[in-house]
Amino acid sequence: MAKGFLRYLAVTVAALQFCSVVSGYAEGENRKPALFAFENGLGFGTAEEVAPALRSMGYSGVSQAKETGDELANLIPVYEKHGLRVLSVYLDGSEKPVDPDLVRPLANRRAMIELTIHRMTPTTVDAVRKTCEMAAEMDIRVALYPHFGNGIATMPQAMDLIGKVNHPNLGVMFNLCHFLRSENPDDLEKVIAAAGDRLFSVSTAGADTHGKDWPQLIKPLGEGDFPQQRLLKVLEENHYSGPIALQCYNVPGDKHANLRASMEAWKKLTAKP
Repeated sequence: MAKGFLRYLAVTVAALQFCSVVSGYAEGENRKPALFAFENGLGFGTAEEVAPALRSMGYSGVSQAKETGDELANLIPVYEKHGLRVLSVYLDGSEKPVDPDLVRPLANRRAMIELTIHRMTPTTVDAVRKTCEMAAEMDIRVALYPHFGNGIATMPQAMDLIGKVNHPNLGVMFNLCHFLRSENPDDLEKVIAAAGDRLFSVSTAGADTHGKDWPQLIKPLGEGDFPQQRLLKVLEENHYSGPIALQCYNVPGDKHANLRASMEAWKKLTAKP
């Protein structure tokens, strides 16, 4: 009993320490919020070509990488050579724990598993808890990724699962496009506040507030009628300082040009008065 409590306490302290170092702010530049690019917005060259391009545009790295295991181990040094991070991988946790070999290259790199739950099963709670325990030993955080149409589709559903799993290494990622498609846009401030210190990550994109499908909900930043200042304001009010990533799924046009346009819009959004 005592050993179990001490282990839980150690994991909790480690999670809090991890939280203090996973900053969503770029070095220098008056600590402006950093921006990562989803890997689905890349693809205009090899990693050796993409990494310096992202660096020159002002991105802090790549998120939601599809690579795992050996492929991930080969990818990370390419980005780190250019002072960038591989922030996260995207995996399903519906039925069984994540295989540690898939994510081991992210150990001790201020990284995350973005964990989607395609469907709730009798083993989901235990599988997610074991994933959190495994990841905590590697200093990797686990953030539930609410996804429209999945078993965990909304922020309240994610928070309910967090309560059931009851592990300090489990949080949630707020994803603007999925929030706008699955929930009431008027609830933005409420769901961010309810997440509290379990809000581990955020993704955004240009979007139409009442959009009904992905072309309306995932655009380059600077497009769409959703006021990005509203999201940044509520994050600031809730003292959020974690990473922010740019969702790029199926955005039409030249990927390089889209990333550059989004970064220009981001710099304007985060410019100090």
